[in-house]
Amino acid sequence: MINTARRRLAALFDCLHDSPRKNLLDTCVVSLAAIGFLCHLLLVAVVNILPNVPQTIFEGLDRSFLHAVYTPFSIILFYEVIQLVFALADSHTGEVAKQYQIVSLIVIRRVFKDIGSFESFEHWLTETEAVKAVLTDMGGAVLMFVLVTVFTLLRRTVPKVAIQRDLVGFIELKKAVAVLLLVVLSSLALLNLTVWLRILPVSLLGLAQIPENVDLFFFPLFFEFMIFTDVFILIVSLAYYDRYEYIFRNAGFVISTVLLRVSLSTPKPYDIGVALIAMAYGVSVLAIFGWFSSIVNGQKLGGDGNNI
Repeated sequence: MINTARRRLAALFDCLHDSPRKNLLDTCVVSLAAIGFLCHLLLVAVVNILPNVPQTIFEGLDRSFLHAVYTPFSIILFYEVIQLVFALADSHTGEVAKQYQIVSLIVIRRVFKDIGSFESFEHWLTETEAVKAVLTDMGGAVLMFVLVTVFTLLRRTVPKVAIQRDLVGFIELKKAVAVLLLVVLSSLALLNLTVWLRILPVSLLGLAQIPENVDLFFFPLFFEFMIFTDVFILIVSLAYYDRYEYIFRNAGFVISTVLLRVSLSTPKPYDIGVALIAMAYGVSVLAIFGWFSSIVNGQKLGGDGNNI
């Protein structure tokens, strides 16, 4: 029964991940991001032109046009999360790379919110705290971009050690887990959206009032699900990848994901530091994994001289 369910979920994954549907999803995301951006701009214009509009209608809407960038970036971020779920079935390192990309995009999106918080662009240098926030996020985002680049480069250069065991069952299991995770993700996103639109009470989140960034409820919870998912896959992978370097690499990636989750709940500017440490740790683990794998490959090619 379990094997049947696994195969059906894997087949559903393949159906969702085929090229025509992926291209359609890409088009929908781009269209939705553009529409969301224009609608947000229009709402900000209405609030600025008609300041006497009852605040209950546009409660919490910022008057800065730069904050309109937040909407398309949020849609793009959600799409990146979907891509992360699909990457889960293809490659563990690909999934981790997507995690790093998502966190870096969260930070770069926050730059626009920080800039939009300036009371006056003419006297922005006098707003010391706002300037510090902008510069910290800008610098942190660039450093994250560098680490993502290094991680991607290492992914392409790390030598592969051939696995002799049949991985069909393991791949099907990862696809099944990805589908279940996609269901959880969609439910979290829907709950997040309904609370943000004030359709459902904020008490559902266990909060007394809506936080300034309500999507900070979504991303921490999603990364918590990713932690447990990665641990589950790590345990199952022992039946297929029982080599020391794979166990260490996958465990190191779990630690990196935990640190990313911690960074999302850490106050500024320490959140940037924690996220950078998480990414640097993942890069270090992958680099050493590649070093170890090259040694193992060299021994197999040249023979092991320590058999005495």
